Amino acid sequence: MSERTNDTAELRTYAEDRQPLDRNWLHKQVRHLRLWRRFLAQAVVRETHYRAHFVTTLLVGLVQLGLGIVPILLLFGFTQEVHGWSRAEVITLVGAYQIVTGLIAAFIAPNLDRMTVYITEGELDGVLLRPVSSQFYLTLRWINVAELSNVMSGIVVLVLGLVQSGAAPTVPQILQALVLAACGVVLLATVWSAMSFLAFWLQSVNPIGAIYLNLVEAGRYPLVFFPVAVRTFLTFAFPVAFATTFPVQALAGDVGWMPVAGGIALSVVAVSLVRMLWRRGQRSYASASS
Repeated sequence: MSERTNDTAELRTYAEDRQPLDRNWLHKQVRHLRLWRRFLAQAVVRETHYRAHFVTTLLVGLVQLGLGIVPILLLFGFTQEVHGWSRAEVITLVGAYQIVTGLIAAFIAPNLDRMTVYITEGELDGVLLRPVSSQFYLTLRWINVAELSNVMSGIVVLVLGLVQSGAAPTVPQILQALVLAACGVVLLATVWSAMSFLAFWLQSVNPIGAIYLNLVEAGRYPLVFFPVAVRTFLTFAFPVAFATTFPVQALAGDVGWMPVAGGIALSVVAVSLVRMLWRRGQRSYASASS
């Protein structure tokens, strides 16, 4: 079955479900969730047709993970602690980084990488005519299931790091870490979305995407390793700290509920701003096919 046929069937189902209750916000979200589940099912089917892609992605992810751990081993070969962080704690952070980047590569990157093509080649015209939120479709339509293998390898490294550090996080600490990591993923996704939506005014946003990926690399290292100005930037302007450093600190019991509340508030603000940017871009959009 072709991708176009699958899209048509999915969106026809969505259209058939539309009722006057669409005015209810909760019912709209439920319908979008059902549609996303269809996207995921379709992605799994595609992955079963290309098993070599899954194996290749796994091997590449393991190589990248190893390259991320090697500098840590070299650094701590000369000292037991750096700015209050032990080798085991930094390895735990590398695992958290692998998890977060794996989730972004699986669910966000396949969509935002297409943004320039959507807007400059007129494919956005067809999306705007679909009976579904255009921002939802452009941000979450495509899923790379193979990247979830990197999430699993990241979990293994994170657990090994926790065991080596002797940490025994409590349930509240685990909850804090999960909420902070979720906020980190949302914040990083909104930053990349905002950069991608600049395609409404720029010919291409691919160079901006490359800058984004380079900045994400800072998440491999604890926030305290950077100068104060850089820490501020990595916390508020490009909040990768919420995705890696803060969750690991939460697992060690070094984070209270205030940063968690701050992460949730910052996520709400970021999502709202990106939504406003998307609407502004739509108003300025002139069909590339016209």
